[in-house]
Amino acid sequence: MPIDTPQRKVGSKACAIVHYMLDTDHWLYREETKIDVGRDCVLELSVDDQWNNDKIEGQIKGTRKIKELSSGTISFSVDTKTINYAIRSGNSFVLFLVDVDTEKVYYVALQEYYIANGIPSEKLDKQKTIRIHISKDHCLNDGDDDLQEIAKSRYTFTRSKHLIKTK
Repeated sequence: MPIDTPQRKVGSKACAIVHYMLDTDHWLYREETKIDVGRDCVLELSVDDQWNNDKIEGQIKGTRKIKELSSGTISFSVDTKTINYAIRSGNSFVLFLVDVDTEKVYYVALQEYYIANGIPSEKLDKQKTIRIHISKDHCLNDGDDDLQEIAKSRYTFTRSKHLIKTK
């Protein structure tokens, strides 16, 4: 018989927490089903009960051990293939990091992080993982105003491997 794993349990709980934490007055949560190729969900934002095609593609990671730095940020290791996938999305792509024990949901817009930190594309090609820092201020439990603004952003990844914010 198949045996359940702690990783599956943490991952399932993390997805459920993100879904639960979203304000359904203005977010529609669509979970990706079947084969996961780098995106776990798509969130669509409604403003004044109107859908404007403002979306966030999301990757959800669950953990029981948040590594907080003295700078007030959370350090988390992400597969470079996830970042490569994210920066090629035209919609905002957000990594949701869920502490499944406290049910806190932290998030970082990966395209914005890539642009702000000038991550060289060679680094993403050569390394398996990269450590990113997530601001503790970006916590879904404290409201979603920042997340709403992130949903309105658009990006283009050029042939010369440059990421540009277009909206």
